[in-house]
Amino acid sequence: MKTLNSRLKLALLNRKQGRNLLEKGFTLVELMIVIVIVGILSAVALPQFLGVKDKAKLSTQLGEAAGLAKECAAAVITETPYPAAYAALITATGLTISANCNGGDTAKAPSTDVTYTTTAATEAGAKCGAGSMVATDTCVITVNATSGQISYGITKASTNG
Repeated sequence: MKTLNSRLKLALLNRKQGRNLLEKGFTLVELMIVIVIVGILSAVALPQFLGVKDKAKLSTQLGEAAGLAKECAAAVITETPYPAAYAALITATGLTISANCNGGDTAKAPSTDVTYTTTAATEAGAKCGAGSMVATDTCVITVNATSGQISYGITKASTNG
């Protein structure tokens, strides 16, 4: 009985060793399938990530423009000075502004209409006020110097042809 047990153990060990040699690595076909799957996934995902930087820049500009316009409108309505610190935000985001909300004087209320214009590449469907923009549009936010009313407009790109 002891001999049978040792032969059985030996046979099981030999069988297990033979199986491990066959299962050591991946076959070429398995590796090729993985490469094809990764290629398909990257082809689907890559276009989604390409426009993320432009979309983020536009969102930043739209948010800053709306916030700065509200601050400017509040300064007009309350007839108080517009904080000079906001000028640094304008240059940091790349937003174009027609004039300083307080005309360059931090001790007085704004005296001229102020227009905030986005400069980033526009994503189709981006919102400017209640309107939707397409890829070539520009969002223009204007603050009226006398009433403080904020108006939103979409400027279409000129097309030659």
